[in-house]
Amino acid sequence: MVRVLLVDDHRSFTDLLALGLGVRAGAEVVGVAHDADTARALLGGGAPAPDVVVLDVRLPGGGLSLLGDVHAAGARALVLTAHPRPGPAREARAAGAAGFLGKQVPLDGIVAAVRTVAAGGTVHADTGPVPHLTPREHDVLDGLARGGHVGRIAGDRGLSPHTVRDHVRAVLGKLGARSQLEAVVTAERLGLVAFDPEGEVPADRVP
Repeated sequence: MVRVLLVDDHRSFTDLLALGLGVRAGAEVVGVAHDADTARALLGGGAPAPDVVVLDVRLPGGGLSLLGDVHAAGARALVLTAHPRPGPAREARAAGAAGFLGKQVPLDGIVAAVRTVAAGGTVHADTGPVPHLTPREHDVLDGLARGGHVGRIAGDRGLSPHTVRDHVRAVLGKLGARSQLEAVVTAERLGLVAFDPEGEVPADRVP
């Protein structure tokens, strides 16, 4: 029987997943943690050691920061996220996670992923292709994500507004976006930039 530790701050989700694992996978849920400190305590001993840890990437206290504790306990990690993106997926794989999956996957899919990880396999969500941006295009996109407008980005980087507009048009085309705001939102979803919620991202379209 596969022993599973659930680490997620959404109690209704862990309740549902625990029920699904018990009924559909014949697994034993040996513990549930809703924050990083509780998870570390459970991984550090006392409870039966898990074979698989199902881990929320956005767990309070840092989900991916627990991967070292998971591996030290001799377990394998299946990382779940509400927003599967290439950036966190690459980070999870680099840290040794055996799986990275979106929470929108049906319960049967998550149960199957737990079985696969327990058996020594890997499971990774298809986060889609990431368009290639030139260093200058990425720099301009980063300026937009920080709330800059074309004039400010041009002044900060010693470029002409015309040149910046050309880069913005190129970025919009590669991201399939119709406005600067849509480009920033798409880029954040793909892990290309970190969106600044305090900034005022221009929503005007670039002709």
